[in-house]
Amino acid sequence: MKLVRLVIVVLLFGATTTSFGQEKEEAVKVWGTIDSDPFIPIQEHGIWKEGDVHLREVFNAFDVKSCAKALPDSRSEKLQRVYEVEAVGSFEDFSRSLSVLGYCSQIDPAPEYELLSVDPFPDDYSFTFSNDYALDLINAEIAWEYSTGDPNTVIGVVAGGFYLNHEQLQGNVVAAQNPIYASPYYYMHGTAVSIAAAGNTNNAIGKSSIGYNCQLSLKSLGYNEMLQLCYQGVRVINVSWTSGCFYTGYYDLIMNELFENGCIVVAAAGNGGQCGGPTGVLYPAGLDGVISVSSVGPWDNHERIPGDPNSTHQHNAQVDICAPGYDVAGTNFPGNYLTGSGSSFAAPYVTGAIGLMLSLRPCLSREEVISVLKQTAVDIYPINSSDYDGLLGAGRLDAGAALQYLSTYQCAEPPLTVDGNVVLISMNNPRPQGNTNPVGVYSNQSSGVLGNMELEAANVNLFPNPSKGQFTVRWEGIHPQEIQITDATGKQVFSQLQSAGLNSAELILCQTGVYFLKLIEEGRIVANKKVVIY
Repeated sequence: MKLVRLVIVVLLFGATTTSFGQEKEEAVKVWGTIDSDPFIPIQEHGIWKEGDVHLREVFNAFDVKSCAKALPDSRSEKLQRVYEVEAVGSFEDFSRSLSVLGYCSQIDPAPEYELLSVDPFPDDYSFTFSNDYALDLINAEIAWEYSTGDPNTVIGVVAGGFYLNHEQLQGNVVAAQNPIYASPYYYMHGTAVSIAAAGNTNNAIGKSSIGYNCQLSLKSLGYNEMLQLCYQGVRVINVSWTSGCFYTGYYDLIMNELFENGCIVVAAAGNGGQCGGPTGVLYPAGLDGVISVSSVGPWDNHERIPGDPNSTHQHNAQVDICAPGYDVAGTNFPGNYLTGSGSSFAAPYVTGAIGLMLSLRPCLSREEVISVLKQTAVDIYPINSSDYDGLLGAGRLDAGAALQYLSTYQCAEPPLTVDGNVVLISMNNPRPQGNTNPVGVYSNQSSGVLGNMELEAANVNLFPNPSKGQFTVRWEGIHPQEIQITDATGKQVFSQLQSAGLNSAELILCQTGVYFLKLIEEGRIVANKKVVIY
């Protein structure tokens, strides 16, 4: 397949606008995959020098302000070649000038970031909630009978910004990144979304959140921020924004990288006014594998005003599930409790419920999570207009039914494939007693279960994974001197030096959760494997 070298996209943000078909000069940002780093010119005092002479001429002609990697945290070779370039001029002229260079192709418009709240929490209206219909509707109290969440389960939220001094966030955030450019509205939006997913609960302050005891890792807007969370060990990520109505294959490349690392992405479907109307498809919610969430009201009504089809949020074939998103109780600022509407606020109910599911059954795969959500959803089609048939996904989230279902659910032990045969690893060895550390070394020698058979996967294998605690890591072609294990927040919980000549280690993790095992050779990480213990 021909190497895709450059993809051009336009980023519209804040007051910057791009009007296709107009010839006036305007600010544009582009993403592009460039074949080789030496091609990239170097900017000195506003002038681009060195690098490829033709690319340099284009940069200078369009007064390019900056050029940097768009997805620096990706581990995909293709995505590592994607650069974000800020220029002055029309999209048509800039893309045309790049396309004639010969090493540019697939020129696409892309991210137009927009937060998905129709009716932002008003600053002038505050009250103490007598009830919370959204939590009642999704049967939160039934869900909490099975799990109130685990602090080791970290929910990721990629949003505009966050008021970290909010009483519902203090002590509940393991990591946070606030943007420097955001308006107060962005901070209010991100605060409301994150607290809806997993704000402090059972603390006699404010309101309850579906995620209860789960913790939060918060990032500002962007696809790269999603990759950052995934590689930090976060398993479920909430995205209450859209990057526009235009599809590009690069979105799928990003999602595939997230999915391959076991990350679950939950996205707001849209608020009815974007992409040509409520049937339009927004991204990333419209991407395959992403859980797209639209809204219902207190009677499972998809129309915010029953009987008014102009009052709906998105409904289309890409919607996977619905959750409360009209006039839901929330908080956007310290001490300020009010109601608001938007699929932005529907998505975190699903995300928080997934946090409970992973707390109860950390062994769940992404596919299993999606399956359970859909199997246990409430059928809302009979009470809604036939105009929405097939466009509201599996129905309305029922967190209580999902947790009840999982209370007796047994995760299948993943088999290890060796030379085309399935080999099951015995888990009958007892754990050491009295070990209070999260990690204990069971043996540094190979268990011998595999005999002389060679592993089908090259380099490094970890099995079984997920496991109940005992697992083996085996490597070939590398010579690590140290094994390190960190938890989902990045805290190191184990480190041990390795003797020369060994090619495996058998370990026990004594606490459930998500971890990262790193093999260190001559001071550098030569392998990094996610470990899931349930």
